[in-house]
Amino acid sequence: MYFNIYSLPLFTSCFIICVLLYYLKDYRTTPGSKYINLLLCFIAFYSFFYALEISSTSIEMFLLFYKMEYIGVSFIPLFFLLFAMGYSGKKNWLPIPLLALFTGISITTILFVFTTEYHVLYHRSYYINYDGIFPVFGYDPGMWYWIHFSYANLCIILGLSLLLGMLQGTLPVFRKQISIVIIGSLMPFLTLLIHLSGMDPWGIDPAPFSLTLSAIIIFIGFTRYKLFNLTPLARGLLFENHPDSVIVFDKEQRIVDYNNSAMKSRYIGARNIGMHVSELPEPWCTVLKRKPDKSTRSSIDVRETIERLDFWFNITFLPLHDKRGNTMGQMVIISNITERKNAEADLRETTVKANYLAAKAETANIAESSFLANMSHELRTPLNSIIGFSDILLEKNIGALNEKQTRYLSNVSNSGKHLLCVINDILDISKIEAGKMELVHENIHLQKTVDDVLTACFSLAARKDIELILNMDCNIEVIKADKLRLEQILYNLLSNAVKFSPNNSKVTLNITSDDKKVIFEINDAGEGISIDDQEKLFTVFGQLDDANNKRYAGTGLGLAIVKKLVEMHTGTIWVESKVGKGSTFSFEIPTE
Repeated sequence: MYFNIYSLPLFTSCFIICVLLYYLKDYRTTPGSKYINLLLCFIAFYSFFYALEISSTSIEMFLLFYKMEYIGVSFIPLFFLLFAMGYSGKKNWLPIPLLALFTGISITTILFVFTTEYHVLYHRSYYINYDGIFPVFGYDPGMWYWIHFSYANLCIILGLSLLLGMLQGTLPVFRKQISIVIIGSLMPFLTLLIHLSGMDPWGIDPAPFSLTLSAIIIFIGFTRYKLFNLTPLARGLLFENHPDSVIVFDKEQRIVDYNNSAMKSRYIGARNIGMHVSELPEPWCTVLKRKPDKSTRSSIDVRETIERLDFWFNITFLPLHDKRGNTMGQMVIISNITERKNAEADLRETTVKANYLAAKAETANIAESSFLANMSHELRTPLNSIIGFSDILLEKNIGALNEKQTRYLSNVSNSGKHLLCVINDILDISKIEAGKMELVHENIHLQKTVDDVLTACFSLAARKDIELILNMDCNIEVIKADKLRLEQILYNLLSNAVKFSPNNSKVTLNITSDDKKVIFEINDAGEGISIDDQEKLFTVFGQLDDANNKRYAGTGLGLAIVKKLVEMHTGTIWVESKVGKGSTFSFEIPTE
């Protein structure tokens, strides 16, 4: 070997490529970066051993370094094609059998070159050419040389066609970036074609010398313009990582691309690239032919049976137009919506059942309310007779009855009156729940209405020596309400306050107002109500603990009726109470 000054640029380019490869490690996750790294590695390998080749003096050294070069030369076309596929987002574009064939050609080329002494498949002869500015290795090509030459050119053409197609279909804002990639990728391969065609100057292979410039251009595209972080990455996120299966057809309805979800779902594979939709196996042939018009966007739901199981698919057809508006193909998105359809069917079935049960419950509720109303009327007629005759006997036979007889007759009358109150409550609650109770709104005098209720409660309070106190700080004399129902609300609350207050205590009714509402507060001196028990107060048949049930008679309907009557007046009711400190029941109704 000897020092050849022309080898210095080659060694320098190898060093520069190594530096670029070091910085490119930050882009290892971007589309196509793996193959561009391998491509630069093989070009550097090629350049390094070519620098050693042109520094050799013997045929043995020439042949050794020439063989080593072909480790890089054989794989450069393949990795350029793989880089173009990855960068353009069409990594599945090359079918696996064809990829295996191309890889086999590269490996076979290396084997033939390394065994060229024993056959004439790649070199019919080889020699040292002294006609140039320095000795170079020369040869007469054999049959496999032309096969490899055709294969290399085919890879280059396919790769460039992918990049050019990507350039044509990309938005103008991204075309500068892709153009830089195309220029940087094209330069070394144009010089490689010049070398393979035998037109290299002075017998020197120009491809390694163009390596540094092309590598720098590609590096600028990676770092400054961030090519692999924009268009291809966005495509990868939207296309390759789309959870639904996506298949792309050309205008002849041939399959040209698909994403990972389609492959994982076994809808389609590399074997189907270039296949017409009618050639697909069932049910996909039928499913994908549902929408022959490729110029409009549409979506359909289809039900198919696959391996004896029913599946639902939503198929969206998206037309693909070029910049002139011509339809170039169609993108089909297949979504498995079986779970959603099953859920909708379950929901419909549940809704039907719920409606049926609601109607049935409503019918039962109406029947129950009607029954209670009718029974209440039927019971009140004989009950009024019992109460009336009991009172007549007590009044007409004073002195004629002994003490025991008088007590028995009084118990009959009191029990009848209590039972009548219960029946009235049941009738009221049944009317309210059946929607048959209507309020009669009229102008009523507030002071007189309150006085009438206090008068009705006076006898109850007198039995326990309870003082009834009225505090009326209200400048409203007349309000619009149902007089009978307002009296029922006040009487129920006041009678409860008297019932639960101890003897010799006070029950206070406070009435205040503003421009829009009147507020009533009834304070008692009872035992108070716990927070947990307060939640039960206004429910139908809601009562406190069993001890209170035994001490105080009641049905649990009174406060429920009061609440509903207040709400029918578009008012609200609430309670404030602490155990041991009495309770305050408040309600407000609008003045109009």
